Amino acid sequence: MKRDRLLLLLSTVQFALFAPLAWWAHKHPQPPVEVGMTHLFQKKHSAFLHDATLVVSTLSGSAVLLNILAVPTALVLWKRHLRLEAMMTVGISWTSALVRIVIKEVVDRPRPSPLLVHTTKQSRKTSFPSGHVASSVGFWGWLFALGMLLRKENRQWQKGLLSLPLLFVFLVGPSRVYLGDHWLTDVVGGYLFGGGWLCFSLRLYLSLREKSVSLLAED
Repeated sequence: MKRDRLLLLLSTVQFALFAPLAWWAHKHPQPPVEVGMTHLFQKKHSAFLHDATLVVSTLSGSAVLLNILAVPTALVLWKRHLRLEAMMTVGISWTSALVRIVIKEVVDRPRPSPLLVHTTKQSRKTSFPSGHVASSVGFWGWLFALGMLLRKENRQWQKGLLSLPLLFVFLVGPSRVYLGDHWLTDVVGGYLFGGGWLCFSLRLYLSLREKSVSLLAED
């Protein structure tokens, strides 16, 4: 019960912080203070570092890639008789993406201008929150949490394997600013939204798992 309340509290806090940040992003489409921050991120700019960061950004947080990857991941879980976990894997990624579409349209913040910072490409898409960051937190964060909940043994290779999702979540944010695809507040918004959605989803998952266990016990 304490864990459920903690997850609900964490979700509420993150969404409560996300709301005023979204309002600020709407009012400040190209904030001068964040132009300076982006210049700091891009201070050591080279073709090799740019290409390496682009690869990291794509693998760790591409919304399209992770939404597709959620399907085979769910199939693997389904074949291992983890039916609820399989449905949650797809549900978390896809519902998060749909909600973000609505939020992006409401906030309507443009991407960083190539006249102000180095950008990977000119994009007409909206910027807040960062879809890469939110997708990374939702997908990789869910797999990390699921691994922690389901693992039965405490082996070193398991710890190493579980550290990979956290590494992806950690790297995706700075990579988006370095590439000039998002402002820093877009990234923070992505972490807050993704974290809030993940905590709420974990709370729902634990509740559904307890109910399924109770029904099996009654049978």
